Amino acid sequence: SNAKTLGKYMLNAFAEKLSALDGVREIRGLGLMIGIELDNDHLNYDCSELVKLALEKQLLINVTAGNVIRLLPPLILDQQQADTIIETVSELVTSSLQKAVA
Repeated sequence: SNAKTLGKYMLNAFAEKLSALDGVREIRGLGLMIGIELDNDHLNYDCSELVKLALEKQLLINVTAGNVIRLLPPLILDQQQADTIIETVSELVTSSLQKAVA
């Protein structure tokens, strides 16, 4: 129940913050398993750099298929932790995409 509720909350928040950005191809998820697909073919951006930047902010993310940020937070995630993940990932994606375009 928590995974379904917070997963939907996080998907909506990511869509609100990231879907209008050039370079974000798709935001998808099932429960708390969330994927943010970036258009790195168009931007020529190495998404693995995001993993390092997230670790510096004490957040563990994964990049699959070379351009999909995969989030797998624990099922006991609470609202405050979800908000922290949303803000951190959104900030990293936004700043990384802006640098890739520049």
